[in-house]
Amino acid sequence: MFKIGIIGLGGVGGYIGAKLIQKNLCETTLFARGKHFKAIKTNGLKIKDVKDTFTIKSPDLIDSQNDNSHKIFDIIFIAVKSYSFKDITEILNRHCDKDTLIIPLSNGVNHKIEINSYLQKGIVLDGCVYVLSNIKAPGLIEKKALTFYLIFGDAQNRFQGKLQLLSELLNESDLKTKLSQNIEFDCWNKYLLISSFATLTSYFDKPMGYIIEKKMPLLKEILQEIKSVANALHVELSEKEIQKTIKQVQNIPYDSKTSMQIDFENSRQTELESLSGYIVKEGERLGLDVKNMKIAYEELSRRTVY
Repeated sequence: MFKIGIIGLGGVGGYIGAKLIQKNLCETTLFARGKHFKAIKTNGLKIKDVKDTFTIKSPDLIDSQNDNSHKIFDIIFIAVKSYSFKDITEILNRHCDKDTLIIPLSNGVNHKIEINSYLQKGIVLDGCVYVLSNIKAPGLIEKKALTFYLIFGDAQNRFQGKLQLLSELLNESDLKTKLSQNIEFDCWNKYLLISSFATLTSYFDKPMGYIIEKKMPLLKEILQEIKSVANALHVELSEKEIQKTIKQVQNIPYDSKTSMQIDFENSRQTELESLSGYIVKEGERLGLDVKNMKIAYEELSRRTVY
């Protein structure tokens, strides 16, 4: 039986962890902190899904701010925001051995390099997830749309057997999962959506439906800028992926917000550098025209108060 650790119990990690525990096909340990940790410890982890609501009572739970355990995991999913990678270094190194597979699900396309710079043991792979969910209150995760799609893979094909078993386990736990044969492309394909909409919803302080309805020309230009950076890095995003991204968001509830937008609204630390700044800096390094992303990034940088 796989031993799986999930670091970060926000909308992504909390939902995945709860579904795994609900089906009980693996040994799942959850890492949380602060009021969220205390609420889960006392009352369990409650998931309000689109079609049902359920609570996981007394999960195997570790306070990530006071972790003295030494359990070694087969798989660790990282579900914290990208700016917190350095903060979880001690946890990762405490709970990994040389065979532990680490799969970050945070928003962005450059995580493997950063995490490896902190890591003493374990193997970092690439992954991404499509889900619209967030912490509604301590101990409560609300998922706002039917969509859930988890993708991971190993570009070097070293761990296909282990990853295939993990994919089957996740699917049996009602977590739709794909073992990718081209994970770099899949991560950039997801990034195309989240970078563009995180940037524009935060810039205009409007929901995703507003961007589709009122800002389509600008959205298309931003999508082209992201595509140009991907193409220059030998990731073959095409017009087909741009159209799919637009269509996908058209099927999401009009008033849906991105997590970065919510963080700006609440004056919290944001993933601006991963989701907007990365395109500006890589674009300029590669000699590309990313003027629209740069305008939004510079304005959002001025609004950053954290």
